[in-house]
Amino acid sequence: MSTIRKRVADVLTEAIQHSPSGLRWAELHRTAERALPGENQNSIHGSIHYFASHLPAEISKPERGLYVYGAEATTSPDLSSVPAVSLSRLKEEDFYQSFADWLKDEVEEATVAIPLGGNSFGTKWGTPDVIALFQPRRTDPIKFPEEVIAAEIKTDTSQLIVAFGQACAYKLFAHRVYLVIPRTAPKADLQRLDALAGVVGIGLVKFNPDDAANPEFVVMARAAKHEPDYFYTNQAITKCTEALGL
Repeated sequence: MSTIRKRVADVLTEAIQHSPSGLRWAELHRTAERALPGENQNSIHGSIHYFASHLPAEISKPERGLYVYGAEATTSPDLSSVPAVSLSRLKEEDFYQSFADWLKDEVEEATVAIPLGGNSFGTKWGTPDVIALFQPRRTDPIKFPEEVIAAEIKTDTSQLIVAFGQACAYKLFAHRVYLVIPRTAPKADLQRLDALAGVVGIGLVKFNPDDAANPEFVVMARAAKHEPDYFYTNQAITKCTEALGL
């Protein structure tokens, strides 16, 4: 007589094999519970955990929570399923002002936000597309120190890792940093960037790169505050005011 682990493994393997897009964690539970109604629920759940940590050779896990039929290491890539690079017909600078306004008025993480971009800082470390200040208001009972916020915006999904590196560089002078990327980016890239953002404390925002009038900015991860190097903070703000003629 087969064990509960074996029965659950057989049920899930067959279900995953017949699901072209794979099955997610919750679907594994529903599948096993429907197929084995007479089994103890705790035993089923334990067997699913065992299955997930001892996957058969023919089952792979290409991303978190997704189980598919076919081992990644041994199958040839299906190029027809690879997402095409998304190239917006709009330029990055078309979204600078709208993101500055969103940062100030929608999420209220800045009191002053201005588009910048280009090579205003004149260094190989790059210039943020939007720079902002979060300042205490006169009516605030507690006057907190000013914070600098910097943002990097990308419309070309083939440049996401470059954009991430630029955003990391801004942490040198900014208290909070946001990386703003197209929602049309491949799902796997969005997931990796989301994980990386959590590791380094960068905020992640996705948007519609095809509508400058209504970009629909959505926060995926909030930017964590950290203490920058104030030598570079003062240097950046000085260059910013010079570039804007202030």
